[in-house]
Amino acid sequence: MSGALHIIGIDRLRPLLDRQKVIAAVREALILQAAGKVQSPLPGQLLFKEPHGDCHIKYGHVAGSPTFTIKVAAGFYDNPKLGLPALHGLVMVWDATTGAPLVLFQDGGWLTAWRTAAATAIAAHAMAPERLTEVGIIGSGLQADLAIEWLPELLGRQRFVVWSRTAGNAEALAARRRKAGYDVRTVTTAADVLASCNLVVTATPAETPLFAVDHVRPGTHLVAIGADSPGKQELPAELFPRAAHVLTDDTAQCVDHGELGVAVRAGLAKGESAIMLGDLLSGKVTRLRKPGDITIADLTGIAAEDIAISGLFSQLLKME
Repeated sequence: MSGALHIIGIDRLRPLLDRQKVIAAVREALILQAAGKVQSPLPGQLLFKEPHGDCHIKYGHVAGSPTFTIKVAAGFYDNPKLGLPALHGLVMVWDATTGAPLVLFQDGGWLTAWRTAAATAIAAHAMAPERLTEVGIIGSGLQADLAIEWLPELLGRQRFVVWSRTAGNAEALAARRRKAGYDVRTVTTAADVLASCNLVVTATPAETPLFAVDHVRPGTHLVAIGADSPGKQELPAELFPRAAHVLTDDTAQCVDHGELGVAVRAGLAKGESAIMLGDLLSGKVTRLRKPGDITIADLTGIAAEDIAISGLFSQLLKME
């Protein structure tokens, strides 16, 4: 794929999607990030109140790579009321020798969605309790939907429990996934999710905690993926002192605008005590989970993952 700029639409990407390949690519990206091999400044962010939305610009370069990547993703959360997708996006791959643009993925935000789903599955598996009761999904948007589809890639077949602040959306998600063959039920409160599930994924754009700290039982692993910009918060900050281990996709970024940052600014946690997920995956840090431990994975989404998935699809396109 050399010469003129190649513009690739989502219709060419969907048939090439292989969840295991994406998971492998994102796993390696997390390891490279933890090893300090990715140049990736803090993301640029635009925050909107009316209508409720945000835009993220993430960009980075892996040391020695012939290309670098710039990704723009926008989430406007009232769009579904208008019959529009909540997520939009573009990913551009550039030549790291000449600075020339090589590939523009007009992906509609799907590369971001898929790499986030992969990271969610990886973070869930990395510190999952030895025996899972049920898997909780808090939220009913795209990432909640994808979590049900992608988590079994690493966790095997599971029973899912869904709750959303909009009950009708949770019911619609559960019905859609049951039709696809997944075991999914809904409950009436977030506390109900935590009462029966020892692995819980939170996937919302919430700005205040979704449940109380006392709702979290010993032995629960939480994967928080919604708080990816300033002002967002899904978990009670008071949960962090109770956590035996806190994982991050990138600690500096999570301290800046993730769940961990809320706890750090409240004086309830220290950023340096967190474990980079990539260090756990590489074996640099040993998994030390005990049966009664509460553990947290704080994922804010990193440029290394955008580099990885755009690189993967660039390779797959060459094989067409």
